[in-house]
Amino acid sequence: MMPEVPGASDESVRDDATPFQQDIERWAQAAVPVLQEVAGTYGNFITYKDLANRVFKETETSTRMLIPNFSSRLLNRVIQICLEQELPALSSLVVNASDGTVGPGFDAVLRASGRDVPGTVLERERIAAAERLECYRRCGAEVPADAEPRLTPVFEARVNPPKKAEPKPKPVCAVHGIQLPATGICDDCA
Repeated sequence: MMPEVPGASDESVRDDATPFQQDIERWAQAAVPVLQEVAGTYGNFITYKDLANRVFKETETSTRMLIPNFSSRLLNRVIQICLEQELPALSSLVVNASDGTVGPGFDAVLRASGRDVPGTVLERERIAAAERLECYRRCGAEVPADAEPRLTPVFEARVNPPKKAEPKPKPVCAVHGIQLPATGICDDCA
């Protein structure tokens, strides 16, 4: 049985001596349809770990490489495939589970397409959100006509935390101007 996470100690050793570059190509070719499927639902995205697990399941091969190292190699090839096939930046759909960001590896998408690398995390995430919206549109998702790029919910909550409700003012006696007790009846008026 194949492990869920690359680098797992109980991973089966493959009998063949397939060069790693051929494996990356096979994994990337499997990743593109997975990412297109993800993009088929408006607002959808996938974590690095979930993408790795789906690709390993599709290809029936895995690696001992840790997810961050594997993902960067995989997505660098996916970026090239997207450019070659004139697909939207499907790698914008892959985010960190912990913070909902595409992370600095997404800068490779921008460099590959001749664009400037953003100076802040928020700028990068806004560019990735715009790319995700394009993925949804091009991959058949039902996108509202007025849809705008959206950050992932986890990152959005970090950037724009929900505002705490203002405390309700305590009721005051209209005659005496003092705060009313829990009964709602002024002790002096009763």
